[in-house]
Amino acid sequence: MLIPFFFICVTTNASLASIRAWMSVMDLEIWYYVADSDSGLQIIDISNPTNPTLKGNYDTSGTPLGVQIVDKYAYLADGDGGLKIIDVSEFTSPQTVTLSISPSSVSEDGTANMAYTFTRSGVTTNALTVNYTVGGTATLNTDYTRTGTTNTVTFAAGSSTATVTVNPTADTIVESNETVILTLATGTGYTVGTTTPVTGTITNDDTSVTLAVAPASVTEDGTTNLVYTFTRTGVTTNPLTVNYTLGGTATLNTDYTRTGTNNTVTFAANSTTAKVTIDPTADTIVENNETVALTLATGTGYTIGTATAVTGTITNDDFSKLSINNITVVEGQNSNAILTVTVDNPNPQPITFNYTTAPINATANVDYTSKTGTITIAPNTSTATISIPILNDNLNEANETFAINLSNPVNATLTNNKGIVTISDTLTANVTTTLPANVENLTLTGSANINGTGNAGNNKITGNSGNNQINGRAGIDTLTGGLGADTFIFQFGQSTISTSDRITDFAINSDKIDLLTQAGNAISAPSNFSRAANSTVTTLQNLINQVFTDANGAITGNQGLGVNSAALVQVTTGAIAGTYLVINDSTAGFQSSSDLLINITGFTGTLPDLGNITVGNFFV
Repeated sequence: MLIPFFFICVTTNASLASIRAWMSVMDLEIWYYVADSDSGLQIIDISNPTNPTLKGNYDTSGTPLGVQIVDKYAYLADGDGGLKIIDVSEFTSPQTVTLSISPSSVSEDGTANMAYTFTRSGVTTNALTVNYTVGGTATLNTDYTRTGTTNTVTFAAGSSTATVTVNPTADTIVESNETVILTLATGTGYTVGTTTPVTGTITNDDTSVTLAVAPASVTEDGTTNLVYTFTRTGVTTNPLTVNYTLGGTATLNTDYTRTGTNNTVTFAANSTTAKVTIDPTADTIVENNETVALTLATGTGYTIGTATAVTGTITNDDFSKLSINNITVVEGQNSNAILTVTVDNPNPQPITFNYTTAPINATANVDYTSKTGTITIAPNTSTATISIPILNDNLNEANETFAINLSNPVNATLTNNKGIVTISDTLTANVTTTLPANVENLTLTGSANINGTGNAGNNKITGNSGNNQINGRAGIDTLTGGLGADTFIFQFGQSTISTSDRITDFAINSDKIDLLTQAGNAISAPSNFSRAANSTVTTLQNLINQVFTDANGAITGNQGLGVNSAALVQVTTGAIAGTYLVINDSTAGFQSSSDLLINITGFTGTLPDLGNITVGNFFV
């Protein structure tokens, strides 16, 4: 491409002033190329026509004859050397500046700096000032200093490079890596060759300690431990002791032990980790899960990287165990069967379980009330009760049973899940006892000389091994003295022909019979006592008639049973076979409502012969 130019050829020195008139008239481009015999080829910037500027010149040796500009070359003919070709781009093309960095990162506390190198291309004859901007996450004069005080760098004349040096400022703050970013900015005499920012990094090298635990939980009685790992970053050359605090709900040396004896842990030289091990202490106590919390504390030579507590959990693996008792209740005396559920190892959490009744040989809602429910045992409580209503059927019967079944325990396990309730018609006592109303039977226990008295029902009263006094009172009673010298008490009008009691184990010459009046007052023993002839009658009435007719089987003829007299008689066959005592009160003749008829169904010793019997052998 031909570039328009104005050519002046003079033999004397041509000053800028002498050509201003020409330039103002012939201003076709911003450059003029002028050749003269003194200054050679001159290049003039006429972008400001009123003030043209000499950009440079070339010595052409001889007298120039003409000049032609093609692209960046000047073709010049002179009188001495002929044709000369001169590269004139250094004056007409601006310089290009690029930017690079080395090294791209340095340690904050190290000795190395980051050097940002500015490089220019083209003519370097003159000095050149280049602009740049500063950015990044690092802060000037806090995180680093630099060479120079403004955002410029100057190339020295003849130099193709200029440097800005960034020197990191050492500190002990643990922080993120930080950046210093220089970006070339536009200016005079150059173009920007590196258009993207050039980034250097200041890497943090301060020691930070973090804390973690693994596993997060272990069982109390297991073999696995909680391991708290302390990790340091930065310089690891030297040993480092780090402080921590100890907390949580678990108690040191009770619920666990640890490595070390105080709240410090030491990193070995060149090691990045140190550990504290928590070893749970096995026990059999049911308790809540417990925690061990370690928290980093301040110290020398490090900063805290984990600011919150690091918590491990010791999980309880002991369990409360539930058991339920068996119970016997006396029908008519106990309105409820109250069973006890016992907690082996009480729990700090509430315990719940379900229960339901189930018949064995008792009848639901006849012998007891069927129930289903849920029981809650309060925290740290060792027992609970279940109450089941007992229904009285007023029958003297064998023991009856039903079960209470436990299920669905929460916060506990079941040692046994079934309690048995026995409904008995028998009251058991080891002290002198009178049967309450609606209780059929009484059994005396132990060996003490105690007494047992019935009620108006048909009672079974059994003595113990002591010397008992047993009184059936009204009703058809069955009396057993047991071991010992027992006294059976009979009140006229209470063991009659229609309601006769029976003695199951009368010991002749040891056990005795004591009589009371119909009013219940003490009276003397019968004045006469004999054994009547054996009988084969089949009814009690016939037996009474026979005895009252002839009470002494040893004397010929009839010896009627007199007042205040007693007779012993045996029925040898038939439905009423057995041994009987017939006792007449103070009124002559048989009185069905008051005279006594006592059936002795079992005895020890030898029955007296027919005829008179010593009263003291049988009566008090």
